[in-house]
Amino acid sequence: MQGWAVPPQGPQQGAVSGAGPAPEQSVLTPGDFRKILIKRTWIIVACLIAGLAYAIFYIVTTVPQYEAIARLHIDLSRSTNIGIGHLIEQKLGGGEDSSEKLQTEIRIMQSESVVMQVANSLDLYRKPPYSDLFKEHPYNGELTPVQRFELIRMFQRATKVLVLPNTEVVEVHFQNQDPVVAMNVANKIVDAYLDRDLKSRFEGTTRVSDWLTKQLASVKKQVEDSQKSLTDYQRQNNLLSLDSEGGNLLTDSLRTVNQQLAEAEADRIVKEARYKMAQTRNPDLLISVAPGTVLGSLREQQAELMVQAAQLKAKFGPDYPKVRELDKQLASVQSDIDTEINNLTKRFSEEYSAAVKTESLLQERLNTTKQEAFKENESAAQFDILKHGAESASELYDGLQMKLKEAGITAGLAATNVDIIDQASIPPFPVLPKKRSALIFGFLGGLIGGIALAFFFESLDDTIRTSDDAEAVSQLPTLAVIPHFVIAGRKSSPATSPAGKAEQQRLLKVSPDLVSYVDPQSIAAEGFRTFRSSILLSAVDHEPKLLLITSSFAAEGKSTCAANLAISFAQRSARVLLVDTDLRKGTLHMKFRLSNRAGLSTLLARESGPEAYEHPLPELPNLTVLSRGPMAPNPGEMLASRAMEEMMTQWRTEYEHIILDSSPILAVADTLSLAPQVDATFILVRAGVTRKRALVRVREQLRRASARVLGTVINDVDLRMENYYTYSKRYDYGYKSNYGAGYGVTDDEK
Repeated sequence: MQGWAVPPQGPQQGAVSGAGPAPEQSVLTPGDFRKILIKRTWIIVACLIAGLAYAIFYIVTTVPQYEAIARLHIDLSRSTNIGIGHLIEQKLGGGEDSSEKLQTEIRIMQSESVVMQVANSLDLYRKPPYSDLFKEHPYNGELTPVQRFELIRMFQRATKVLVLPNTEVVEVHFQNQDPVVAMNVANKIVDAYLDRDLKSRFEGTTRVSDWLTKQLASVKKQVEDSQKSLTDYQRQNNLLSLDSEGGNLLTDSLRTVNQQLAEAEADRIVKEARYKMAQTRNPDLLISVAPGTVLGSLREQQAELMVQAAQLKAKFGPDYPKVRELDKQLASVQSDIDTEINNLTKRFSEEYSAAVKTESLLQERLNTTKQEAFKENESAAQFDILKHGAESASELYDGLQMKLKEAGITAGLAATNVDIIDQASIPPFPVLPKKRSALIFGFLGGLIGGIALAFFFESLDDTIRTSDDAEAVSQLPTLAVIPHFVIAGRKSSPATSPAGKAEQQRLLKVSPDLVSYVDPQSIAAEGFRTFRSSILLSAVDHEPKLLLITSSFAAEGKSTCAANLAISFAQRSARVLLVDTDLRKGTLHMKFRLSNRAGLSTLLARESGPEAYEHPLPELPNLTVLSRGPMAPNPGEMLASRAMEEMMTQWRTEYEHIILDSSPILAVADTLSLAPQVDATFILVRAGVTRKRALVRVREQLRRASARVLGTVINDVDLRMENYYTYSKRYDYGYKSNYGAGYGVTDDEK
C-alpha cells in the first residue's frame, strides 16, 4: 500500500482545537538530512559542476611551475667562536633555544637582503615572471620603491624554507616556470645565506673585541673605587673584629645570653610550680616535690598513731586512758607537720623569688645585647654589600682582561655551523598545477558549497513537503499521502483492435489526471483509495456523508483530489455525489468533459432542475457529478442561502457520500459558510507549494467557523522525502500519466 492512513478517529477527535502550532523539531535527523539532499539535488549538482569547472579552468590556465630543492644542515650545537663565543652570542641576541634559533635562520634566508643579493647576482630583472614588473618602466640599474616591493613579494611567495621534523636539516624550495632558473635561485639563496652568516660572525667578533677594549678602562676604575670604599667603611664603623664569615664576639655573646635566659625561664617555671603546690598545704603533694624532708616520716608516724587510736576506740571507747594519750600524740605530730609545711612553703617562696629575679636580669641583658647587635648588623650589612661589589668588579676585570687577549685571534677564526647536504638540481617535473588535488578540491568544494547552499535555501523555504511537516504545523493527522505521478500524453496513433479503440474512447471521457479511473492500479490511485479508507475508518458507527475538501489557495489540486476520491467511493458501488461548490473558478466540468450549461449555480437560482445532475461515466452509473454551472454574480450569498441548506439536506437522503469541491479559503470566504454544515472537512496541502503560515491560517479560520476538520491530505508528494518510504528505485513504476496535467501542465507544454 503506497498511501498512508491514520488510526480511526471520530469527528470530535479530529476537530480543530484552539491550541497553537507546536514548535517544529529543531534537531536535524539523518532522515531530514536525506530529505534536504533529495529536495535540493540540482543545487548540489550545479555546485559540483561549478567546482569541477573551476578546477579544470585552474589546471588549464595555470603556468607550470618547477620546484628546485637545496638541503642544509644547521648544527646549532657546534662552537663557532674561540674564547668569547658566549659573549658574542649574548651581544648578538643569543640565549634562544634550538627551535627559536632555527626559525631565526629561516627568517634570515627569506630576508630582503638575501632576496636582493640573489636578484642582483642572477639578474632576475630580465627573467619571467619578474620581467613583467619592468614592462612599463624598464630596469636601468635602479629600482623604484614599488618595483622593489613587488619583486621582493613575488620572490618570497616563490620561496619556501622548511625544517624537517625532529632534525636540523633545512630545505630551501624555490618555484619558477623555468627549471634552470629554479635550480640557480635555490643554490644562490644558500650561497647568499652562507656569505651573510660568515660576514655577520666576523663583524660580530670584531664588534665585541672593540667593545671589550672600551669597557676595560671603566671596569678598572670601578674596581679601584670599590676597594677604597670597602676599606674606608670598615675603618669608620669599627668592623675590624669581623671574621671571614661575618661573625664577631657580640654575636657569640648574644647567643650565650639567649641560652641562659631560656634556662632561667625553665628554672623559674619549675620553682613557681613547687611554690604553688606548697600553698595548697597538702602534705602528700609536698612529699612528692620534697621527698628527702622530715615531712615524710611525720606523715608515716601520724598514720600509725591514727590506726592505733582507731583500734583502741573501737575496743575500749574514747575515754580509755590509752586513747587519750594517743590523741595527744596525734595533736603533737600534726603540729610538727604544720611547722614543716610552713618551713617548706617559705623555702619554695624564696627559691621562686630568686628565680624570677635571675630571669629579669637575664632578660635585661638580652635586650641590651640585641640593641648592640642590631646597630652592628646595619653596619655589617652595608659592609657585605661593599665587599660583594668590590669582589664582583675585580672578577669582571680579570675576565675582561682574559677575553680581550683572546679576541685578537678569535676574529679571524670564526667557523661556520652550516653544511650543504644537497645542492639543488634541475627539477624533471612541474609541481604545479596539481591536477588530481585540484580536481579533488574542486569536487569537495563544490559538494560542501552545494550542501551549504541546500541548507541555506532550506532555511528560507517555509513550504510543506511531507506529512510530518503538515502534522507538526497543523496539529492535525494526515489521512493520506498522494504521490507525485507522471502522465504520458495521449496516443495520437489510432488503435487497431476493437478493445484498443474501446479503451481509447473510455480514456477520452475524462481528464488524464483522474488516475482512479484512468489507471486504477497505479500508486496514485492507491493513495486516493487510502484516503477513502481513512474517511470510512474515522467513524465506524456513523460514517461521515457530507465531505468538504478545501485548501489555502488555488492550484493545489482540490478538484483533482475530490474527483478521484469520488471515483474511489463509486468503485465501492456506493451512491456518490460530487459537487463543484467553487462557483467562481470550478473545474470539475473539465475533468469529466461536461458542458457546464447547468450546474449548482442554476439550481440555486432555480433556473434548472434535475438535468443539472449528470452521470459522466457509464462504467460508474452510481457516480453523479454536479458542476458549478455558469458563473454567478454573488457566489458567496448563494452558498450561504437557505436553498443551499435545503439542497444539502436532500442530498443526505439520496446519496451515501457527498463530496464538495470548494474554493480556497484564503482567497475567498465562500467555503466558510459551508464548513459548519458538513460532517467532515479536509484541508488539502500541496507539497512544495502550500506554506506553513497559510496552513495555520486555514486551520484557524475553520476553527472559528466551528468546522469539523478530520485532518489533512498531502498532495503531489515526492515519496522519497517521506520517512517511511524506503524504496531505492524510482517510485513512479513506469506510470503513463502526468500528474502535472492536473495543474494545467501536459506533455505537449513541457
